[in-house]
Amino acid sequence: MKAAQFLRMLSSALLITLFLGFKAQAYPDKPVTLVVPAPPASFSDIVGRLLGEFLSTELGQPIVIENRGGASGTVAYNHAARSRPDGYTVLLTNLGPSAVNPELFKKQGLSYDPIDDFEPITIFSQTPLVLIVRKESKWDTVEELISDAKKNPGKISYATTGPGQLNHLSSAFLNSSAEIETLHVPYKSGAAAMTDILAGRVDFMFYPPANVGGLVSSGELKALGATGIKRTVALPDVPTLAELGYPQFDLNAWYGLAVPAGTPHETLTRLRDASRKVAVDPGFISKLHDIGIDDLKEMQSLTNDEIQNFHANEIERWSGIVQISGATLDY
Repeated sequence: MKAAQFLRMLSSALLITLFLGFKAQAYPDKPVTLVVPAPPASFSDIVGRLLGEFLSTELGQPIVIENRGGASGTVAYNHAARSRPDGYTVLLTNLGPSAVNPELFKKQGLSYDPIDDFEPITIFSQTPLVLIVRKESKWDTVEELISDAKKNPGKISYATTGPGQLNHLSSAFLNSSAEIETLHVPYKSGAAAMTDILAGRVDFMFYPPANVGGLVSSGELKALGATGIKRTVALPDVPTLAELGYPQFDLNAWYGLAVPAGTPHETLTRLRDASRKVAVDPGFISKLHDIGIDDLKEMQSLTNDEIQNFHANEIERWSGIVQISGATLDY
């Protein structure tokens, strides 16, 4: 009798072990939510949906886009940080909420910690900004603009989409790097800023090449330089500011993926493998390039520790740039 009971118990234990092992291997067995820290039809939304399309194929489950815009990305990050760490809530990360916000909201603090609250999956794409002027501008090169600014401190103006935005930080960094003084003119939207650039009411602006490529190609705008180390696929004929004598200019808006801290190792591995396979897929890269975004296939070999270090270094680097700009959202 005891032997029979033992065998039954052993059989049950084996069945439970096999069942749990099967469940662990089954991830994902339902749709995965991708939280996008921006509203529908925004550029982040377009990037997130493109990634979701390819990631769905790799994971064998639908990717459901959940747009949570607002408060410079803090709404989405806070939500994702407090979601169940089971791999079914994935966050589309980007430069602003991950690396710029800690300094912008330094006094009041953030409701999430971009390092401690998340496990990074990958960094898969990026875009620089390009320095643009209208076609009638007397400047044809960055050096001409800088030379004129040195002769006329405070008289040349630049447009931004608001304090702390990447175009503001890039302009402030140019002021610091070139030792010039230009006038900040903030706008409530990119469209309003672009209208005044084209009309000549403001002198220059940094803006994503994907948004201005058509106007540059048609000759309505001149693109004088880009903020990345490497030339962008969106405007390959435009030199980088690093090429033009400012090697410290390596300012890119990047996109990645992360999950809440505490997500099981097996789930992290499955997500990393799938995401990295997408990031080097020629079809995915081709579609990224079509919308003016640069791929980061070279970053797909990074270890988890190296990705964590990348995030920590970005926070430190951008903290200094925000301080240079004087921007704050601590109101």
